[in-house]
Amino acid sequence: MKTIKEKKKEHQRLRKSAKTRRVTQRKPSSGPVCRLCLQEPGDPEKLGEFLQKDNLGVHYFCLILSSKLPQRGQSNRGFHGFLPEDIKKEAARASRKICFVCKKKGAAIHCQKDHCVRNFHLPCGQERGCLSQFFGEYKSFCGKHRPTQDIKRGNKGEESCVLCCEDLSQASVENIQSPCCSQTIYHRKCIQKYAHTSAKHFFKCPQCNNREEFPQEMLRMGIHIPDRRWCLVLCATCGSHGTHKDCSSLRSNSKKWECEECAPSTSATDYTPENSSDIPCCSSTFHPEEHFCRDTGLEENPGPSWTDWPGPSLLEKPESSGSRRSCSWRSKGVKITKCCRKK
Repeated sequence: MKTIKEKKKEHQRLRKSAKTRRVTQRKPSSGPVCRLCLQEPGDPEKLGEFLQKDNLGVHYFCLILSSKLPQRGQSNRGFHGFLPEDIKKEAARASRKICFVCKKKGAAIHCQKDHCVRNFHLPCGQERGCLSQFFGEYKSFCGKHRPTQDIKRGNKGEESCVLCCEDLSQASVENIQSPCCSQTIYHRKCIQKYAHTSAKHFFKCPQCNNREEFPQEMLRMGIHIPDRRWCLVLCATCGSHGTHKDCSSLRSNSKKWECEECAPSTSATDYTPENSSDIPCCSSTFHPEEHFCRDTGLEENPGPSWTDWPGPSLLEKPESSGSRRSCSWRSKGVKITKCCRKK
């Protein structure tokens, strides 16, 4: 006759074995999946661009947030200096780690809090309130150990996001508070969209235009702020339309470009426009020309100095190979899975 204690132990063992069986069962995907989170491309605002080369696909954010993935190559090799063989090794390591959210294998990100053993897929972690920081060592934290804010809610009629004018979420992790201008509260998704469209050099408090405390606090709270260059070129024929060099895949030394309306009229001239294909809209959320610095000396500093970030001029300098934790690197222009046409 088994005692109550023995019955409990057996019950726990059976439950554990059942979970292990469920972990190995995955629904087959009809399209490409990220090697580091085993999920489809999804929303680029949450996961970054989906980068693909030689049957190897990864989310941009999964790439830079993976806990043990080194960056050993130059910026023009592999995926922004992350070599395919290293990505495959990291995927093999992650295949032994179980996500604490979905209970499935392949969790490449682990909580950086000391003694915490939680691992998670990036999409799963976002659903469960995990937070990743896009500066310094690019740390990630589970919902229990993530950086927090003491958000003070106002009166019932005042609880709306300034950016979208809709009611604030009841869940505090979906809101974010400004450190300036009377500590205004926004939706996290609204601030993230604002950061992606304004980029580093134009990102400031929507209310008081604060450029110091506001960006630093948003970085600490996991907002991704790309460092992007905007180079606008006007149509050489009409001068009334323009495009960013990256949006139309122009070379860095290009001086001439023609819009869709004027390009056909140049067949009789000696000038051939570089953009032979359809021209996408310049309001695309992701086409980063970014510069990232991984710094290991940030243990006592909650965030980098906003004015100390490298300026756009540094993007022109060639990069040298080095480790992921100490190397500066930038993103090359790559095709965006979601693009628009100029109206």
